[in-house]
Amino acid sequence: MSSIERKRRSILQDLPVRTVCLVAFVGALGANAAQAQDTADTDTSVARIDFASCEKPVYPKGDMQAGHQGTVTVGFLVDENGRVKDSKITASSGFMRLDMAAQTALGKCSFHPALENGKPVEKWAHVKYEWKLG
Repeated sequence: MSSIERKRRSILQDLPVRTVCLVAFVGALGANAAQAQDTADTDTSVARIDFASCEKPVYPKGDMQAGHQGTVTVGFLVDENGRVKDSKITASSGFMRLDMAAQTALGKCSFHPALENGKPVEKWAHVKYEWKLG
């Protein structure tokens, strides 16, 4: 099991049943371009979330009461220091409050910056949040 999977599971175990399930799909925009790179290049990576730094997302009360569920994809720009410089909703859950809550939670996380030739660089990546009632 990967360290990301272990961290994701440990965070989710602490959450109440009626909350959010974080689906960790983190990758750079233009993933096809990354696939075209020489696979032997180990000095290149994408931005990664430090799951231990993330606060528990808050399921918006109105959405919880209405039974709203869905998956939102948030694009985020991580700078060379691992800070979120910008973020945007790239695929909506269909419910604005769920989308905004995911974007807010993401802004409170810490990240490891992407690397190119072994040096930290600013890069866009994605995270999917799945809001699901138990």
